[in-house]
Amino acid sequence: MLTVSALGAAAVWAATTASAEPGPSYPDDPGRYASDVPGMVYDVQLTGPCTNMERFTFGRGRGGQPLQCRWVPNQWPPVYTGFWQATYELHGVQDIGAPCPRPQAAAQATDGRPLLCLGPQGWQPGIFNGAGFIPM
Repeated sequence: MLTVSALGAAAVWAATTASAEPGPSYPDDPGRYASDVPGMVYDVQLTGPCTNMERFTFGRGRGGQPLQCRWVPNQWPPVYTGFWQATYELHGVQDIGAPCPRPQAAAQATDGRPLLCLGPQGWQPGIFNGAGFIPM
């Protein structure tokens, strides 16, 4: 009986100790990536509300997914915030007009504006949505 009690107490102690230790709740540590940009918001949720729609618009979701805060047009009822949406692969801070690796890539200008790779035009400030490229 004493052995069973000791084993039970040890199991409870091990469980409380394990739960008290900090650690990632998903496979990769939500730490920083080499392609992260200044002003990055971490641990955001896809489709969650956000307000940084013009500058420093990038964030990372759980597991490191790159997200961008964007306005969703024609919302009903009207909502005056943006929402975190999936974005292209992020390539850090870049200069406007500099060559970019491929279309469908995102970056951030030194002043915090989002950049989109437009092939031969290089990095250009703006976003892409259902209406096409919207310059900023």
